[in-house]
Amino acid sequence: MASGDHLGTRVRQLFSGCKTSAMVVAPFIRVNAFRSLIAAVPEGCRIRCVTRWLPKEVAAGVSDPEIYEVLSSRGNGSVFLVDSLHAKLYIADDECLVGSSNVTRRGLGEDPDSNIEVLVRTTTSDPGVRATLSAIQEVRRVATQEMVDSVRRLAKSLTVSTELGRVEELDHRWIPKSLRPQDAYRLYSRPATGFVRTADQVLLADVAGADCQPGLGRSEFEQFIRESLGRISIIREFIRQEGGMLRCVDAYEDLEPHASQDYSVETLWRALVEWTTHFLPDQLISHEISEVALRHGRMG
Repeated sequence: MASGDHLGTRVRQLFSGCKTSAMVVAPFIRVNAFRSLIAAVPEGCRIRCVTRWLPKEVAAGVSDPEIYEVLSSRGNGSVFLVDSLHAKLYIADDECLVGSSNVTRRGLGEDPDSNIEVLVRTTTSDPGVRATLSAIQEVRRVATQEMVDSVRRLAKSLTVSTELGRVEELDHRWIPKSLRPQDAYRLYSRPATGFVRTADQVLLADVAGADCQPGLGRSEFEQFIRESLGRISIIREFIRQEGGMLRCVDAYEDLEPHASQDYSVETLWRALVEWTTHFLPDQLISHEISEVALRHGRMG
């Protein structure tokens, strides 16, 4: 269905007939568009919202954690986070609309520059809908005010970082810059509420740049960072090898696009060594004679 058909109107009509509970499932939710939809839900009906809060997306302004506060003020509502969410569903009791529309004015066809989207009417008994809701149920995390505060700080660390430029143009490739990976979880789980030292700001930007969702426990956080490091092409390829060493000169081509006046290739290399040896100690260890290099750790 084209944007001119006002998909937002269709969602509000669906919600207006709700008897017991309504549900919004979308990765991108802007607060004003969200308010306009849930205003159609009759008072007394429960509202559940499933979304994701990736720091880069929050910083870019495509996802608003403020929806948590909107539901808290209304009452009888919950927000859940799913890191890998891509599905878009709007559910009122057993009836639902499924398609491509995020909860944004462009996604709902209510902006002059709206997207071309589609929403198809079906029910929660549809096998695809049931499978999607079941998958969400298995991995969802209940959002809290602490998570809202955390993702705001992580997003802010990106927007104030002069090294990252325009947030909406951020490359999804990730290279850490801080030399203090051992403090990453502490800052992530308890970010400062006031003045943030430059060194802490760099470390927060590293965590945010990896797109780490709020609310992870230590083991989940460490696993997430391990996976993020494993996606760095030069590290991924070296881990696959059976031996040898990885030196700064070998990683130069991968690191050079991330270098700047404040962060030379050599500085980025040292940070990468610190992060990989801290989070992947069973796979990589540092080796220093005339220069710092990585070599494979002793397995087993």
